[in-house]
Amino acid sequence: MSSSIDDKDITRELWQSRLPICFVLSDEDISKVNRSELPEPLYLMLARHIYFPCIIDKIHRYYSIYFKENLNDPTNNVNLTNLWLEYESIPLKWHYPIGVLYDLYASSMASSSARLPWQITVHLSKFPEGELIRFADKEAIKAHYMSTLKEADALKHKGQIIGDMQERDHKQLWNSLLQDKYESFWNINNKLMAFTDNLQYFRYIPFRIYILDKPFIQKLFSPYDVDEGKGLTLNDLLQFALNHEAQCELIANEKRILNTNIDDYQIVTHGVQPPLHTPLQWLSEHFSYPDNFLHICLIEKRT
Repeated sequence: MSSSIDDKDITRELWQSRLPICFVLSDEDISKVNRSELPEPLYLMLARHIYFPCIIDKIHRYYSIYFKENLNDPTNNVNLTNLWLEYESIPLKWHYPIGVLYDLYASSMASSSARLPWQITVHLSKFPEGELIRFADKEAIKAHYMSTLKEADALKHKGQIIGDMQERDHKQLWNSLLQDKYESFWNINNKLMAFTDNLQYFRYIPFRIYILDKPFIQKLFSPYDVDEGKGLTLNDLLQFALNHEAQCELIANEKRILNTNIDDYQIVTHGVQPPLHTPLQWLSEHFSYPDNFLHICLIEKRT
């Protein structure tokens, strides 16, 4: 599928997509508030493509004021490193884009809390060490983002593009993401969507497939079938990835083998359900998150 002005409009629309989120302090932490006025929920409109650590300072500042009268209490532990987020008893991974977390968890839940605004519980204590990686600081999420971006370029171009960039280009990508500057971001990101080695497609598609209660699926998959001389589709990718993963589970004697019937899933990325016949190369160029990965959530249909 050739690029056009309409295609570019798609990337802008995805960039501008927002989720209304309601942050509510956990009952356990509310019980520690030493004042008559209880914390009100915090409402924010957040871009789907950013990460919670990008705005976690704002959440921390908002709730910290309710503990100022009791900061000398050593049991309070009101500090940024202890802050974590939870939805429906599920600790939310800070290194996943917000839109991926919503599509995976909120879309999969049958409860009324899946309605917008998305209600998330804020915890200021009892960090779940065995379930989450502790968030260090904003440099940690920047390092994670750049590492993922480099992995995507290694898959697409053997790392040639990002390796030739200047440090200022890397900074521009990250700062544009933080400051919500679409044009500034794409001025650099367009280079990562180029072709190399005389190909008219990426070597491999950077993708991760998410299914509730499963590790994400990531395999090597080219968007072009050289033997058949044709481009491949989203359906081809899903068929390959699911069947390959099911075979791995079978070999490992997993108790619950992955369901490989695509018709049993809603296919969601950026909150959108793209047609299965969508060319994979086009999807990678226009629907990838800013880390240059396609993040695809498979939501099991309710019977």
